[in-house]
Amino acid sequence: MFIVVAEKASVAKAIRDVLPSSSVRVEWVRGHVMDMDLPASLRLWRLKTVQDIMGVRRFRYTVRDRESYSKLNTIFSKCNDDEDVLVIATDNDHEGELIGYEILMLYKKKVREGNGRYYRMRFNSTDRREILDAWSRLESSMNWRWVSKAMFRHKFDLLTGASYTRLLTLSSRRSSRDDKDKKDDASASGSSKSIKHRIDKRSGMISWGSCQTPTLNFIVEREIEIENFKPVEYWYIDALIEHDGMRFKAKSKDMYDGEEYVMHVYESCRDSSKASVLEYKESAMIIHRPLPSRTDDALRDLVRITGKSASYLLDVMEDLYSKGYISYPRTDTNRYPKGFDFAKPLRAVLNGLSIKVDVYYPTPRPRNGMLDDGAHPPIYPVSPYHGSGVEREVWEYIARRFLANAFAKDAVVVKQHAKLLTIKGSVELYADGLYVRDEGFFKIYGYFAPREDRLPELMVDSTVGIVSMDLVKAKTKPPSRLGEAELLDIMERHGIGTDATRAEFPSLLLKRGYVTKVHNRFRPTKLGIALIYALKEIDTRLVNSDARRMVEMLMKDIEDGKVKEDEALNRSIEVYEHLLEKCIKNIDTIAKGLHPI
Repeated sequence: MFIVVAEKASVAKAIRDVLPSSSVRVEWVRGHVMDMDLPASLRLWRLKTVQDIMGVRRFRYTVRDRESYSKLNTIFSKCNDDEDVLVIATDNDHEGELIGYEILMLYKKKVREGNGRYYRMRFNSTDRREILDAWSRLESSMNWRWVSKAMFRHKFDLLTGASYTRLLTLSSRRSSRDDKDKKDDASASGSSKSIKHRIDKRSGMISWGSCQTPTLNFIVEREIEIENFKPVEYWYIDALIEHDGMRFKAKSKDMYDGEEYVMHVYESCRDSSKASVLEYKESAMIIHRPLPSRTDDALRDLVRITGKSASYLLDVMEDLYSKGYISYPRTDTNRYPKGFDFAKPLRAVLNGLSIKVDVYYPTPRPRNGMLDDGAHPPIYPVSPYHGSGVEREVWEYIARRFLANAFAKDAVVVKQHAKLLTIKGSVELYADGLYVRDEGFFKIYGYFAPREDRLPELMVDSTVGIVSMDLVKAKTKPPSRLGEAELLDIMERHGIGTDATRAEFPSLLLKRGYVTKVHNRFRPTKLGIALIYALKEIDTRLVNSDARRMVEMLMKDIEDGKVKEDEALNRSIEVYEHLLEKCIKNIDTIAKGLHPI
């Protein structure tokens, strides 16, 4: 009997519907079965043991999913080493490999002499054909580099997260106790003056993470830019122009020379009813169709389209995958492999969108990118989805992007530019326009199509009418706060997180109380600002992306076989242990920064 264990119930059902029940038993877990934890001797939170955490290399394992653990133990206990074979069918990525390893360890523990036979089953969608294909090419071993990479990340995040979180939380509480003593002394002497604090939740946990904190720092740095911004006054002349019955806007250059000079310029031309055309030009620009969908690109787009958080949208994509509507959604690949079958996704798109689309290419001609994570293809539709809500929006985006990428043509837009000169006062005015010459892929993928704002075709040395002219006073504006799509882009460019993990950190910052969302943009709280300031005063590497980028590079080296897991852990912990020592030496500075003003 083959005992197949999948990572989700819905995936298990898809496998069960395809494979013969007479020789295959399909079960599932709910993510990680086991958790990694510190030794029991470090269970208590004490400042004097914080530094000891960094030296831990032997970890304690606890049960995370007790129901799955009990179920698998029961099943594996009844296995016959000569007849039964485990098939690990968890997700085909690094975390899925680690979950598969956890299942394998339980299996070997229960099967006689720990020598139970097993296979690894890999697939990127729950399509019937792909499951059958995966079943026909079962692998005889795990990808141990993937296991090591995921294990390294868990160990590193546990050691650094526990150390710094305990240090920050305990120093904050120590400061709070000192404040209470001072307040009691003041009350005893008859003083009723209250002590003002920068942080409201003094008794709560102050969390730190090597991805979470740099992400917070991006938000805080933008807030500092906004607070330090000094607006500058300027003026411009805004004109309404008419030519051949078509009206359009034109404006002067921005003027920063003071109100007296600006009024002089405006008065010189305000009565002008005509302007001459000094320059008119058009330039065609190709807008390339989108690349195949990878996780980061899809999430950034979908955040803008739906207004939902990236972590929520990734959950939606996971659900669509597990139910067989799209391929595996955690991928850093934006090019299709040789021999990819485009026919079935195309049928799913046309059926699911209920459209008859004029495909420009009778055979697929995808515009491929340069990225390939070596594990998964891009995200593509597997079967038509006729539901509603956010799930429909996500599926439709993936379907339309697939169609636009593989079967549509690039679009062509024309940019227009005109330079005018008022007859009176000789003030230069400028106008810009845009129109679409060839709609191309925008017919089916119109999410970010440019808005037409067309100018009439003008002739140099001809004249146009001025309908009205106004002097406008304005001020330069600070940069806007970061939206989630922009934040995700910044995280990727700075090497914070991976395609599989990046989406969780903005939501985590909200949960921790470090940021709030105002009009779908992130604003740091007093707690978030205080944390960044306190750490930055000790060492900027505690809040910027440099150290974490080093960690991400080590994970890639583990995957490529260039470094062993233990060596990578020692090298990365050495950097953060040095920073921890600096924090401990300056603990009073941190405590002061986190608490009273």
